Amino acid sequence: MYCFIVVGHADLAVSLVKTAEFIMKADFSERCKVFSIDYSMLADMNSIKEEIERALDRFVEAGRRVIIFVDIFGGSPANVSFTLVKKEGVDVVTGVSLPMLIYAFEHCDDAVPVSRMVDGILQAGRDHLISAKKLLEK
Repeated sequence: MYCFIVVGHADLAVSLVKTAEFIMKADFSERCKVFSIDYSMLADMNSIKEEIERALDRFVEAGRRVIIFVDIFGGSPANVSFTLVKKEGVDVVTGVSLPMLIYAFEHCDDAVPVSRMVDGILQAGRDHLISAKKLLEK
């Protein structure tokens, strides 16, 4: 069983989770913690890291595997989250998109290893990268 932490700049993380819940007609608030980071918070990244770590620890103590989604590789959300990936049953996925998050929510009760869940999440992201022009050319 999985829980998720979504960390992004501005309101992106909140918007992605709310949109996924809207599409799926479900509430994942018990299994998903969202953090929004803006540039005014950069000076206080240690306290943000501590908040994320507390959420992670709460999920892990409940016996859950955890995927941390971040918006962009190399950004502050990713840099903070990467320090937490050493824990057993935890991984970080960058470049989160709505299809990736929906896949994760759809499979949150699967009893699969973290690596297999991440493979599915990444594949869902790749499967939804489409150029309309190239599609029509086929």
